[in-house]
Amino acid sequence: MRIKNKKYNRLASLVFKFINKECYVNYGNYFAYDPTCETIIFNLNEDTIVNQQWEIFLKNKFNFVLTKENIFTMSILHELGHHYTENLFSDEEWEKQASESTLTEMDEIRRQQEYFNLPIELAATEWAVNTYLTSLSSMRKWNYRFACAIKHLQKKRK
Repeated sequence: MRIKNKKYNRLASLVFKFINKECYVNYGNYFAYDPTCETIIFNLNEDTIVNQQWEIFLKNKFNFVLTKENIFTMSILHELGHHYTENLFSDEEWEKQASESTLTEMDEIRRQQEYFNLPIELAATEWAVNTYLTSLSSMRKWNYRFACAIKHLQKKRK
């Protein structure tokens, strides 16, 4: 798997292997899933407030503890969860929720919590949590692999 930004090829290849080649993988400015081209977009610098709010959401909704060790793995699983749950929603539901304009009028913390509760987001997160918890041993290995690859990338940046 080759992506435009060559320095991320190693990590992209690892993500591609992790998701069992179910979707395409690309590096971008944020984590996302694009259903039109079945592509998972990943990033290394997710907004801190998003991560903090997702940690709170996961703890409150699923009693799942998000840590620095599993955040990248869970983020990828969440995006893969969109791939596996997209058929639960019509194209119109996807479009409406993807551009949920009412959320723009809220403060950032409330907006994030509301966003995580959108049905397409909730379904993907539930899929991710269930997948993680049913494969704990394997997920711990992936956490380690991702951490090593990310550490290697960060060393290259300096």
